[in-house]
Order: sequence, then C-alpha cells, then structure tokens
Amino acid sequence: GAFSAVLNGLDAGTTYYFRAKADGDGDAVYGLESTFTTSSLPPSVTTDMPGDITSTSARLNGNLTSLGTAENATVSFEWGLTEAYGSETPTEVKAGEGTYYFDLTPLTGKTTYHFRAKAVSDDGTAYGNDRYFTTLTVPPSVATDDASDIAVDGARLNGILGSVGTAENVTVSFEWGLISGGPYPLPTGAQTLSEPREFFVDLNGVLAYNTTFYYRAKADGD
Repeated sequence: GAFSAVLNGLDAGTTYYFRAKADGDGDAVYGLESTFTTSSLPPSVTTDMPGDITSTSARLNGNLTSLGTAENATVSFEWGLTEAYGSETPTEVKAGEGTYYFDLTPLTGKTTYHFRAKAVSDDGTAYGNDRYFTTLTVPPSVATDDASDIAVDGARLNGILGSVGTAENVTVSFEWGLISGGPYPLPTGAQTLSEPREFFVDLNGVLAYNTTFYYRAKADGD
C-alpha cells in the first residue's frame, strides 16, 4: 500500500531529491529518484516613523527585515497625498537586512502625505504599513514701509505683505508707540488679505504735534 512521510525544517526555495526505500529480511530495495522544490520567500519590510519634518521636506524611514530567499532586494518608498500614493522614490539595492531612508523634497507646507516602504526581489514584492505626516506651516512675511501723508496730527502707516505663507487669509495691521525698538503698545485697525500686496492705515487726529513715533507692520496667518 501507499505510505508517506512529512519533512519539517526544510529550507525555502531549495530543491530536494528523494527515493522510497523498503527493507525486507536484510534486503533493501529502492524506488526511482524523484524531486521537489520548496516555495520561495519574498522579502519583508516595515515602514518606520518619518523624521526631520519641515515645511518643505521630510525623511522617510524603512527597514528591510528579511531578504527572503533572494540574494538581494530593491527597496524604495511609495508616497502621495492619499493611500493610493502615485509616486515612488528612487530605488536602492540592498544585499542585507537593515534600515534605509530617503529625504523627500520639495513638499508643500501644511499638507498631509502618506507613504509606505517597498521591497522587490526575484522571489516577490513586499510592502510596509501606511504611515503619514503633515508638513509644517509657513508663516506670512511682511515688511514695514516708510510713512507718508505726514501732518501735524496724523500720518499714513505703510506696509507690504510679501507672502501669505500657507494661510488662506492673513490679517495685517500696525503696532506703534513712542520708544524706538518697542514696546509698541498701540495697535491699529486690521484688514484681511488673501494675496501679497501693499496695505496702509491712516492715523488721523490722534498724533501729538512735533513728536517722533515708531511703528512696525504685523501679519497673522490663519
């Protein structure tokens, strides 16, 4: 009748040869040789926490935890605005286990990005879990321009909003006072801007005659 045996502890991706054997009263007979090959193992990889996050860049970290049955693996990262990714970093060939990274730039500030580690070998492809990060915000930029329309009791304070940064809207105003370098205890009225441009505030009938005043422009992003 038929008989069988279970072999444990075999190496993956390896060819083995075998034959049946029968012993009867000291005489051994053998069946014909046969062969089988155990299945290959793909590599394994994990997605590690990102690092060095700024408004325009981030470091993607991964770890090739196993080569599987291949001699080397090609590692990279998939990344994008959603878990569909859509972009991939340049690849790197690794002949051993270990961590790897890629510095991703340029990125948009105040934006969430998804990424996952990837490893490819002749024996298959592996992906790490999805991770995400949000780049830092970029503050607006503002410059103080020279005052104009100076009268005995008033003046026009001028400023320039150079950039809105990552804000959709920026509130601009001025702070002013009597001391050079501040403090500037007196705020002006504010206005909301959605794009870079010049702006001004008129101080009419509130300034003392023959007095030096100091001021600076201010911008708050949402």
